[in-house]
Formats: sequence, structure tokens, C-alpha cells
Amino acid sequence: MTGNSETNLELLEFFLDFLKTKSRKSLDAISSIRRDLEKFIEYLSINKLELNAESIRGYLAYLQENYNLSTYKVKLSSLRQFTKWLNLEDNPFDGNLTLKATPNEPAEDFYTKAELLEKLSEIKDPIELLFCELLFELCLSPAELLKIKVLDFNFATASFRLRFGAAAENAGLGLREPPKLTEIKLSDGLALRLKQFLKMKEGLSLDAVIFTGIPELDSEVKIAKLLKKHDIQAKKLKRSRIVHLLEDGLSIQALENNLGIKVPANYLSLAKETKDYKLLKAFKEFHPRA
Repeated sequence: MTGNSETNLELLEFFLDFLKTKSRKSLDAISSIRRDLEKFIEYLSINKLELNAESIRGYLAYLQENYNLSTYKVKLSSLRQFTKWLNLEDNPFDGNLTLKATPNEPAEDFYTKAELLEKLSEIKDPIELLFCELLFELCLSPAELLKIKVLDFNFATASFRLRFGAAAENAGLGLREPPKLTEIKLSDGLALRLKQFLKMKEGLSLDAVIFTGIPELDSEVKIAKLLKKHDIQAKKLKRSRIVHLLEDGLSIQALENNLGIKVPANYLSLAKETKDYKLLKAFKEFHPRA
């Protein structure tokens, strides 16, 4: 199969046309498949890979490392349909070669404060360091951080205004409630570095995303390569932030209500495994299943 991005995009269009005419999928479902497969083609292009069984296995490994299980399964389904339509030779989804959608996410997998400090101290590029620090302190996924705009940052309070929670419809009145808003204050050092960075890019409009114009950070695939270069996992970074906040005495209730962070139930086992009694106490006091 070809490694040419334009040719792969043409194949994608043929496949989508096939779905529109021969399948019973809704337009929304087809649009979702398009987005998933465009990410796959982007991955091939950035890594200069041919579209073949080997590159598909590599992409599945990338998905496992960078997405949660439910998102992984959706992207897996889109890729399975595309490769079946292509009649790909040695298709990883055929027979015994089927790869199971079971990414391994051990509950105790997080960076201690000392480990994280050591990793960040090894990042010499100031922009890469800034991105990783924001990723950690705001407790966001790379995709979420890529959407943060200049106007979301409050220079006066050195805090970010974040929206979380899907708009919920009131069943009785038929009204939609807006997502919740919260402000997350950055540490002094990170706030200063961010202000200096934005000052250097003062030509940016307020509604521009913060990392506009930096080609190394303009897609999820490139960010994954950046994190891999520094041996950092985005999901592990987010778990670390949650654990560190709990260790510092912030309750699970505060995490969920004020920061929009959903604390998984299996973090209780994490507390037991690490024998962190302060963390365990927070679970027993605030977690409904503790």
C-alpha cells in the first residue's frame, strides 16, 4: 500500500462514498469515522510510513498509549472497517491476528513528585517544557490543551478559565444547562514562563490557541512523539496530578466539583497499594464507594 498522504486521503474519500451509498450509517457516524481515519493518515504521513499491516499495528500501539479504552475502541472500529474495505493483505484484524482492545492501565501507574521533577528537569527546550508543565498542572489531555486559547488565561490572577462537563438537558423543562466553569491557578514559576512566552508572541489575537504557529505542537500525533521523546505518558501525567493534589490534602469532592476532574473508583486501590494513608483517608471520607 502507498505511503503517499494524498493518495491515502483519496482512498479515504472512496471509502466514505462507499459508506454513504452502501451502508445504513448515519451522516454523523460517517463524519466520526472520517475524523478517526484522518488521524490515522496523519500518523502515517508524520512518521513517513506505508499503509500496511505493520504500520497499523504501530498505530494501534500508539492509540493504546494515548487514549482511554472507550475512545480506543471507537477508533479501532473505524480502522477495522477501513482495512476490511481495502482488502488489505495480512490484515491485523483477520483471524488470529486480531488485536484486542484492552490497553493496560494499572491503577498504581503514576509519577511521584521526585520522579516528575527529574523528568521535567531533563527537558531543555523551553516550549516543550512549557507544554508538559501546562499539561500536568491543568490536568488536561493533549487534545484539550491544544484548544486552550489566549483569552482563557487570566494575566491578573495567573489562572486558566476552563469549561468542563457536557451541557445537560433538563428533562422536565427541555432546557440545556451550560457546562461548568472553573479557574485553575498556575504555580508562580509556570505562570511567569507562560507570560514570557505569550509576550514573545504578542501578535497573537486573544482568540488564538496558545501554541499557534509552532509546527511541532499542532497535532496530537506530533505531541505524542514529543512526549515519547521525553519518556512521558500523557495519561500517567494526568493520574500523577490527581494523586499529587490528593496527597496535598485536596479532597476528591473538590477535584470533581471545582476542577472537573473525575476521580476513577480504582484510585482507592492505588491508595492501598502505595500505603499512602493520607490519600486513603481522603478516599474514605469523600468517595461514595470507599
